[in-house]
Amino acid sequence: MRPALTRDRIVEAAIALVDESGPDALTMRAVAHRLGAGAMSLYRHVGGREELLDLVLAAMASEVATTPLSGDWRADLEMIARDVRASLLKRPHLTLLLTSRSGRGGAELPLLDRTLGVLRATGFGRRGAVMANHALGNYVAGAALWEAVGLAGTTGAERVARRQAAADAVAALPPEQFPALAWVGPKLIAGSVDDRFEFGLACLLDGFAAYLARRMARA
Repeated sequence: MRPALTRDRIVEAAIALVDESGPDALTMRAVAHRLGAGAMSLYRHVGGREELLDLVLAAMASEVATTPLSGDWRADLEMIARDVRASLLKRPHLTLLLTSRSGRGGAELPLLDRTLGVLRATGFGRRGAVMANHALGNYVAGAALWEAVGLAGTTGAERVARRQAAADAVAALPPEQFPALAWVGPKLIAGSVDDRFEFGLACLLDGFAAYLARRMARA
């Protein structure tokens, strides 16, 4: 005897489907098949595909870690960025859902309010806080997307081999045609993905600090 069909079971099946095949694969028929139920029976619990996608996004977003804030704005923004990145790497399709469905179901609102609260306490004005949040969010999403999709399926020895192949390809380029690449040389692939993420995050937060210093000087 199958377990009773509930909204929670439907959302759980939909999340598994999105994790495996992406948001485009989510249809009411596909979810029903996964549950061994008829597609029409799902409509007694959810309004349709769009509502189900919102529920999937809300469930995924609720799993983003919320490490306690320290009161140090830079440390707190670093922590938020790292927490979000970890969640996006765990569930690569969450990046697409967050960007494509922003503002629909409110799944991102707790994180947004948390980040804006840090920026407000730091001394950003309303517009500056919104722009800084966009910059931070775009950086984290872009970095996570590149790591999850651009390096998809490459781990361990495979990733090392891919990086070496890239280094060999750069070394073979004619320096007169690509002088900057020749100048960088093997450094082009130096550092782990964590190193690269942390470097970019530090540069971004340095920019925030400089912006705040200029704002205070004008006050």
